[in-house]
Amino acid sequence: MASLVRKRGFTLVELMVVVAIVAILAAVALPSYRYFIIASRARAATTDLVGLAMEMEAIYKNQLQYPTNAAGTVASSSSFSGWAPSEATYFGYSLESSSTSYSLKATGTSTLSGCVLTLDSGNNRTATEACGFSSW
Repeated sequence: MASLVRKRGFTLVELMVVVAIVAILAAVALPSYRYFIIASRARAATTDLVGLAMEMEAIYKNQLQYPTNAAGTVASSSSFSGWAPSEATYFGYSLESSSTSYSLKATGTSTLSGCVLTLDSGNNRTATEACGFSSW
């Protein structure tokens, strides 16, 4: 009599069920992950703006006035030696200032386009909806 040998392994149906479950989980998780990444980069950009504001306040403390900059002046680490933005890859930083006030702006690029963060000398802060949060 021949003995029956049972082969071990997975059937094609079982493998297809596992692939379908993984695909569903990925479809749910990826948008949440993308939202988390956008919001975290925007939060890091808020820290960059606060650091730039501290540089402006340090200049005011020493000179009793803010440096005068036209609207849209690019803020860079070469202009402010004590400031280096951590999110320069994803945001462009600009400022407008007079001797008595300033307004700072971080504008998102590439995957963060539409995200605009502002901070002014009165500590008024705004964020657009594309940043993943509405206030900071």
